[in-house]
Amino acid sequence: MKTTTEVEIKVSGARVTNATVMTDGTCKLTIEAANAVSNVTEVKDNVFVLVEASKLSLNDEFMQYEPETDEERKFKLLLEKAIKSGLKDFKRPNCDPSFNEGGICYEYGKAPAVGKSYNWWNQVAKKFKPEYNSRLGTKTEYVAFLGVLIKQLVEMGCSIKKAWDAVCNNSLESNGCRAIFGIYDLVNCYRILAEDEEAGGFWIAGCDYYNVFKFIPLAELHHCLDRNMDNSDGVGWLVLD
Repeated sequence: MKTTTEVEIKVSGARVTNATVMTDGTCKLTIEAANAVSNVTEVKDNVFVLVEASKLSLNDEFMQYEPETDEERKFKLLLEKAIKSGLKDFKRPNCDPSFNEGGICYEYGKAPAVGKSYNWWNQVAKKFKPEYNSRLGTKTEYVAFLGVLIKQLVEMGCSIKKAWDAVCNNSLESNGCRAIFGIYDLVNCYRILAEDEEAGGFWIAGCDYYNVFKFIPLAELHHCLDRNMDNSDGVGWLVLD
């Protein structure tokens, strides 16, 4: 009398797309790596992650920290101003954009889409997912994202001092391919942010992995005026509602 046994197989970071029973009774599995998917429409919910900016509060534990460096002091003032302004949640991609036919896509392992101007990114961002109000993220949204990052680091057991230092002074690790809370490429390229009507021009934020300096602060912000200049080390920072 023959008996049958059910076996459950789970493959981390991939999915089984086909199963074939061979003549000898074995089973051949076809496995597709999750990060091989390049169509951003199909992986939209995975590529863009929610930034719960609305939950930031001046009463948060990490906000009671007394800054020790000029960089920390400047960023805390920006974050306090952002929180007081009333923040809304938004979504940001968990990896850098890459070039696609006539535009961009989000695909792990591909080269970042550097070398384009603010004007190019502003147009591409608006056309990317207009049904989700795709756009270049603002300086305030970027500051809010970093605030959420510090808060998450503290909640995961990092000391408050180390969390602030990581974002403001020497950002995390000099390894652009490592994920922090599901977000890759944090220190790969500069981020081109939206135009600032109050200050004029636009902002470039964050850091470049190939920076000649040892310090790679995510909280670094530079004000720029030339919207037509190609940025060899920057990519647009897209956000969705």
